[in-house]
Amino acid sequence: MRIKDMVHVYKLEGGDKLAWHGRYHTHDPGDYEVHLFLEGNGLFLLNRSKFIIQGNRLFLTKPREFHSILPDAVRRPISYYAILFEPDPAAAPDRELISLIEARDLAAYRNTGIEGRERFLVEELYHLTRDTGRERAAEYLLLSLLYRWYGAAPAVSGEIVPDRNARGDHTERALALMEKSIREKIDIGSLARRLNLSEEHFIRLFHKKLGMSPFQYFIRLKIEAASAYLVDTNLTIASVAEHFGFENPFHFSRVFKKCTGLSPRHYRGTFSGRGVE
Repeated sequence: MRIKDMVHVYKLEGGDKLAWHGRYHTHDPGDYEVHLFLEGNGLFLLNRSKFIIQGNRLFLTKPREFHSILPDAVRRPISYYAILFEPDPAAAPDRELISLIEARDLAAYRNTGIEGRERFLVEELYHLTRDTGRERAAEYLLLSLLYRWYGAAPAVSGEIVPDRNARGDHTERALALMEKSIREKIDIGSLARRLNLSEEHFIRLFHKKLGMSPFQYFIRLKIEAASAYLVDTNLTIASVAEHFGFENPFHFSRVFKKCTGLSPRHYRGTFSGRGVE
């Protein structure tokens, strides 16, 4: 398994950035690509089929398949990871994985839902791909995720499909509210009341499904978004901290390092290509 490229695109909405990422293109023979959409609304074109882009949805494209984010169909800014990888035909786990993929009707799971916690595994994968000397760790993590996603029965099917997250799923409703409030502070008790749950019951349900408390997850969402701002904009660290509702730059830096292992300054220098200032 070789990871050829991995990108994190935040709040794709218009301009040159959308023109580039929205181009209709294909990849070399042997190359597969996974798109994990974190948020937003639009259409993903895969060959002649169109799929609705929603948060926590996963798309797999096979070699030589044409695909694009349709630029004129973006209704809400789209954030996503794209992972371009090449399986090794000489490696047994890679061969088995490709056999599992090829043996199925891919249309049955083009648009696959993932668990909320898995987006943070993908975030860790992104960090590993940019850390010199940890390429093998990144490859093993990707292989594990691919088996997790495609080594079992498909979760969803169809082309233009509505969101299958049931309205009664309190955790999914909470995640949607969190993503809308990512620049604000959030009160878990108030959030629970909006879901008609007690705070204690809500925290228990959330932790059971995602393996962390609602507050921990919300902070990770903030840091995930802030990390993209650090790389893609020239905003000062203080401005990024303020933008995402942190008390002050020192609080932001402490939380950021706890989540990513790097200070905001070092993260920007490492992943933006500009070096540590």
